[in-house]
Amino acid sequence: MGYVNFTYYGHSMFHAEDARINLVIDPFGETVGYDFPALEANLVLVSHNHFDHNNAEMVKGVRHVLNKIEPFPFLMGSVRIVGCSSYHDDYQGRDRGDNIIFKWKMSGLTFVHMGDYGEAGLSLEQAECIAGADVLMIPVGGVSTISCKKAYEIAEALNPSIVIPMHYKTNCCKMDINDAEEFVSFFNNPVFHPSTITISSDKIPDETELWVLEPLH
Repeated sequence: MGYVNFTYYGHSMFHAEDARINLVIDPFGETVGYDFPALEANLVLVSHNHFDHNNAEMVKGVRHVLNKIEPFPFLMGSVRIVGCSSYHDDYQGRDRGDNIIFKWKMSGLTFVHMGDYGEAGLSLEQAECIAGADVLMIPVGGVSTISCKKAYEIAEALNPSIVIPMHYKTNCCKMDINDAEEFVSFFNNPVFHPSTITISSDKIPDETELWVLEPLH
């Protein structure tokens, strides 16, 4: 059993830290609208090379930036990371390019971050790659990614313990995307949290819950 300190900075950027390692995924650029935090991490994951996801140089102390799919699982300390190939659109990347779905395990918890997933639905290979998620981070703002309805269908199919929406419009966000209200309305009894929470492997929900984290600003 273990726990992970987990922070949502807005857009698609998260920080996950346990007793051994800490990582950041999809650090946004300065023009997205959120203030970039003073932040240190061992590892940065980048789902795709767009300005609102690839600002790795702003994170201090980084030993490795993982922005491609490795032939074998990437290991850093006790953290095991796999990348699953996908597209930012439903036209095999012709409009917006490739996207990596990252899955990692730390302190007994399995996290899946969908990046800017844009396909009409999960392929069999993708579903197998990211099965078993305890925590699913999924884009819900549409326009340049899947719609909120499609995001809900994917969440239902994957059946994680916790669903965390990301990549949606807020008062701070300058991106041309939708807010999360419709996505939230699909769930009974959504749970609203502050920006930083502690997730414990022995206290995750038995049935899927929607956890909405307040972006840190």
